[in-house]
Amino acid sequence: MLAARFDGEFDDDEGRDDELRRELRKLATLNGGKTVNPRSPKQVSDLLYGPGSMGYDGNGGREPAGGRLGPTDKGTLRRILFGDGADSEWEDDEKALEKRKEVASAVLRCRELLSSTHASGGKKTASSSASSSSSSSSSSSRGSFGLGTASEFPTAGGDSDDQPLSVEVELPSLLDGRRQENVQVADSSSAAHNATIIGSADWHRWPLRGTWSEAAERNGAATTSRSFSSASSPSTEAYPSMSPFERTVMALFPDPPNADDGSATDEEEEEEDAPYVLDPYWIDPLLSLTKPAARSLVRQLRPDGCPMGYDPSASPVSNLRSRETGGSTTTPQKRTTALLGYVRSRKAERHPDAVVLVRVGDFYESYGVDALLLVEHCGLNPMAGKARAGCPWRNVQSTLDGLTSAGLRVAVYEEWNGEGADPTGGNGVGKLKTRYLSQVVSSANPTYLHGLVLNDDGGGSVEDHGGPSSASSSSPGRSYVGVLETSAGYALVEVSAEERTARVSERLTAEAASCRLAAYPPADPLFYVPASAATGAGASTRRTDRLPFLPWRQGRSPAPPSLSRLGGGAGADVGYAMGHKVRVKTLPPSLVVDPRPGLSDVERAKQTIVSAFLRLEDDSLPSRSPSSDGERRGAATHDDFALVASSGPSADAEPSSATEARPLHLETATQLGLMTDPAIPSLIASLLPDSAPASSRHFLRRWLLVPPPPDIADAMSRLVRNLKDECDRALPSLRAPPLGGRAISLIRAGQASAAVYREILSSLDAASEVLLLDEGEDSPESIVKPLMEILRHDTGIDNNSGSLRRQFLDATTMIESVVSTYNLEHSPHKSEQTGDEVDDLHQLDYISYHGDAVPPAFYERNEATWRGRVKPGALKHAHDVPLAAKRLARAIAVDFWGVDANALGDGSTVDLSTAKETKNPVLQDIFNNLLAMKSLPPWTKESESNYSENGKSPQYFHPRDRNGKVLRNRYTTELVQEAMSEYVEACANARSEVESVLTRLSWDLVDNGHLPAILQASHLNIILQTAAHHAASSNAKGWSTAAIYDEDSSAGHFEGVWPYWMDRSESVSNTFDLDGLFLLTAPNMSGKSTLMRSTAAAAHLINCGFCAPVDPGTWVRRFDSIFVRGASADVPTENKSAFGAEMGDVAALIRSCGRRSLVFVDEIGRGTSPKDGTSLAGAILEGMSESYMSGMFATHLHGILELPYSPEAEARLRKKRMAISEDFLGQPSWTYKMEDGVCTNSLALLTAAKFGLPGSILRRAEELSQYWSEEDLGGTAAKTSNDFGGLNGIQSAKSILEEAAGKSSSIQIPQGYMSPPSLEGVSCVYLLQIGNEEDKMRYYVGETDSLAQRLLQHRSKGEDWSYFSAVAIKMDDKSAARNVESLVIQRMARSGFNLVSVADGMSIRRPRRTQ
Repeated sequence: MLAARFDGEFDDDEGRDDELRRELRKLATLNGGKTVNPRSPKQVSDLLYGPGSMGYDGNGGREPAGGRLGPTDKGTLRRILFGDGADSEWEDDEKALEKRKEVASAVLRCRELLSSTHASGGKKTASSSASSSSSSSSSSSRGSFGLGTASEFPTAGGDSDDQPLSVEVELPSLLDGRRQENVQVADSSSAAHNATIIGSADWHRWPLRGTWSEAAERNGAATTSRSFSSASSPSTEAYPSMSPFERTVMALFPDPPNADDGSATDEEEEEEDAPYVLDPYWIDPLLSLTKPAARSLVRQLRPDGCPMGYDPSASPVSNLRSRETGGSTTTPQKRTTALLGYVRSRKAERHPDAVVLVRVGDFYESYGVDALLLVEHCGLNPMAGKARAGCPWRNVQSTLDGLTSAGLRVAVYEEWNGEGADPTGGNGVGKLKTRYLSQVVSSANPTYLHGLVLNDDGGGSVEDHGGPSSASSSSPGRSYVGVLETSAGYALVEVSAEERTARVSERLTAEAASCRLAAYPPADPLFYVPASAATGAGASTRRTDRLPFLPWRQGRSPAPPSLSRLGGGAGADVGYAMGHKVRVKTLPPSLVVDPRPGLSDVERAKQTIVSAFLRLEDDSLPSRSPSSDGERRGAATHDDFALVASSGPSADAEPSSATEARPLHLETATQLGLMTDPAIPSLIASLLPDSAPASSRHFLRRWLLVPPPPDIADAMSRLVRNLKDECDRALPSLRAPPLGGRAISLIRAGQASAAVYREILSSLDAASEVLLLDEGEDSPESIVKPLMEILRHDTGIDNNSGSLRRQFLDATTMIESVVSTYNLEHSPHKSEQTGDEVDDLHQLDYISYHGDAVPPAFYERNEATWRGRVKPGALKHAHDVPLAAKRLARAIAVDFWGVDANALGDGSTVDLSTAKETKNPVLQDIFNNLLAMKSLPPWTKESESNYSENGKSPQYFHPRDRNGKVLRNRYTTELVQEAMSEYVEACANARSEVESVLTRLSWDLVDNGHLPAILQASHLNIILQTAAHHAASSNAKGWSTAAIYDEDSSAGHFEGVWPYWMDRSESVSNTFDLDGLFLLTAPNMSGKSTLMRSTAAAAHLINCGFCAPVDPGTWVRRFDSIFVRGASADVPTENKSAFGAEMGDVAALIRSCGRRSLVFVDEIGRGTSPKDGTSLAGAILEGMSESYMSGMFATHLHGILELPYSPEAEARLRKKRMAISEDFLGQPSWTYKMEDGVCTNSLALLTAAKFGLPGSILRRAEELSQYWSEEDLGGTAAKTSNDFGGLNGIQSAKSILEEAAGKSSSIQIPQGYMSPPSLEGVSCVYLLQIGNEEDKMRYYVGETDSLAQRLLQHRSKGEDWSYFSAVAIKMDDKSAARNVESLVIQRMARSGFNLVSVADGMSIRRPRRTQ
């Protein structure tokens, strides 16, 4: 609530005060005894026309909900008073009309008295008024789609109005307060005043739509009042802790908006009854500006008259003039352009909290606050030093990426080009071009889906393709997230706007929901649905800035000093590490879908959040083209979103009693290396090789953060085990591009280009081959079956492999019938000159070429934008281009080169051998897209025997540019001009047809239901990629799979577990039975924390179906949750000490863990006194043991060993220690091995000495230790040989390899396939057949322990190395592999094979003789 401040002494005119009292009492009497604020449009409208007349929908919005608009401006009130019929629409009877006149008279007089009273004080102030304190205090929450918690909204039945006054002041106080230095009469914004801002990294609250006094009240700070007008600066006394820049920003947001405050003159009101004002949403983005260029422009903004704050009359000089005042010194310009007026209306009416970008010719432009944000986040420069910025149309996507990465929404308006129906319904005014809203781009839909059909970039992930493209967003699409509070915990719904899926996780704890939000920050806003009980009397204690699932602790970067000084308290210093801010949008529980037979709780949660998302994003989905194809596609509904349930058994699984794993808590995920903490090794990096794509890493991280149901985890375990140990056949290419939701959204919007379709074809082909892997196999261990189980869980779409492959083939056929899969040829003239014939005219596409008469660059400029995308056979107008291009070449040859028209043959190539011109006379003007002569050659003035093809002598004249201006230094002829116009028009028609054909293909794919198959193909490839890369990496590192059991008395047996981030040869492994709760004591740096983290990671990986850093023979029990608590640090962003944060995590552990849980707790209680820490640690340990938790509890508080535990707890405690040995000098040495026993010597001085603490300090510490006592411390089946090029060569080489190795178990790897994961980590010999032409085949023989990496290195050499087939055979050891390699090289060389290198075959290594 922005507080009004009345400064100075006012004129003490008792008569005026008495009259004001009388008029206010009259209004109260007319209102049934309740106080009326004469400056509140809502209260006055309710009194004039009846409650709800302003059209308020009960949710804080101004969209009419059945009510009628009741104007309350001065002109309307005067017309009502004088009875000129202005209120006839509202007239009911004579009595009501008389009452309305009395109200109008009293309101006008009150406003006049208040205005004159304020003016007499010498300072213009914000308005003040009163409302009933009883209604404010007794109001309860109401449902709202506006921002803020339900508890902060008054009930619909209370006297809430539009919240103009939330603090009651009696009538005398309203008058007497004018003489006080600071009177707190707070007013709140009508536009969802209590929005909460949370950052993706830090996640703290900050009231954007609220006011500074409200922010101070929320955070326990003293309320600060202020008063300043649009032309004045906030005084230093009002904001003693503000910097001058912060005061300048706050001056732009006077409270309340002067829409109807009675202080404007009659002329101003007649010109603009409801002047535009800046939305308070922009307070935080403006305060967050860091670039000097953006900060300096703030002084040019004005608080009213423009919703962007743009002042056309401001100039860079204004920055200097206003330096002393801190505010704009300019007078708002009355006359503005039609474009600026249009932008202002769109901003105010539809996008008050979004950046507005408007297409203006070849640029996109923005004004005011929007322009400042472009300067700040996109690196653009202001235009002419004003608060105005823009970007070229080619760079619009990179500009949008900068804005959406900062958490902003951008409304993009396009110019209508006159094609199709007018998308605005014909609202163009005068010479103003017709513009329409194309799309609202946000972090959930970061790609601008407009004009992308003819682009050359694909729709895959930027991270997987190596860099961003100009046409598709470089920002990953975020999901909208809704959190529903239920009696069973939290239900979290993730809505992907691109893929149109809704992933639901049920029964989450606050910590698990916090982990999910911190790992994958959602799009703005975050939806929250409180429990039904939260809307009762006790709801006032629950606010969005205190919601327990918000991950406050994820950010460690300090806040901007401005926010920490503005009364924000601890909650003001977050959300700036990543620049992404998210608001909480509270939905009333009444919006939750009612239960009914056949509708599960998961489906109800999905429908609730998806419906809220669709209401919010009605403009974010791209506008359809105003063609008939676009119009027949209706708006999306919640039925269009596939349900993906992340908890509970899969839909096709039999009922099971298997234990289900819960999502990880935030602290656990951090300790296991699943969050971005540089101090903890990344678990994802250890699970996959460096060459694995980013899509696999993303899939793996989500899988581990939210573990799948038991049957799905078992399916992943079978898939990984089969790939790792059983699969000895080559796999289809695992480098298919991950399409993700971006390609799907491009198709759905009709904006998919040929490059996108080529990527889709690659994905469909790879997925089709994957589904054939099990054909002809008798082994019960398959790849396809577990893969399909995981796919159904991951996409929420049920299907079987046979029907899914048919869908893949159908989609492939439809795309291949239109899209050209061949590269565009730029120089077909070579084949024409040699007489070669084109094999497939329907496949190949060439840029026109008819000799050197026309510069090839001219043809390429006009044809490269559309050729090579669609098969020529699918086009009509494209066939007109070659004829027009040939005619243009002939015309230029005759009129520009001087070739005799009679000498031109009928061939396609124009012969210039008889040309009179020796130098090239043709000049290409790329800006005007024309060909001309720079000067007239002498031969043009010779005899008129040189005739053109039309039989007339050429007449040379000056052409015109694209704007109609004559080019005096250029020459052309009528024949050339006509031919060139015909050619350009033919190219334009062809381009339009190519675009139409590709768009129609998108609609056909949507209408025929192929999008789910395309999405499943992408997910199928990603799943197999992840499993295969993980299996290969596990073989290379020596990781093993392990058995898992649902019931067992022990938590598991770990055989040789070692740290996941270390190599097996460099680490120390431990073997133990986890048959209780280990009480682990050990010296410093002895490896106890490493052992705990390693064991927890291994158990979690095994539970999720992956390999782990353990030896064969390991087995674990299935756990419902794994909890890891590491060393503490203070959390200043939450005002928590290290001990406070530690206790909060322990409380979460006790709430969520039980007998089926695996827990690891390290160093509890060290943040307080030894006595209290030991007592607390002992009580926690006893409680964990009595709850039958399994795991490890490490401590340096040795007093815990002597505490008297209950018999039940004592029976499950196992005392362990990290073993210490002595070297030959008698010095202690760490073994990093766990053994039975206890350790009471922490060896702290020895550790301190290792880290360089001075000897004098160590000696004194040893002396002081004597004063302490213990008491004080208290596709298809495997490829056959026919799939290889050079059959005889590769088969002969294979025979030589098998003979030399003495084995017949070689494995063939076709071109483009990857090696089996079972060959990783073992020695093998391989041979390569390089090239595609049989007479140029070369061969290479090598040996390696990492075949996949070696093949990738060979392919990276390029040229013929990109096309090789391979044969590999597994060997017993490295020595044997080297010997076989040399033997094979020698024998192949003697057999006449063309070997790349024979150096390794010069000698045979003899094996060592064993003793």
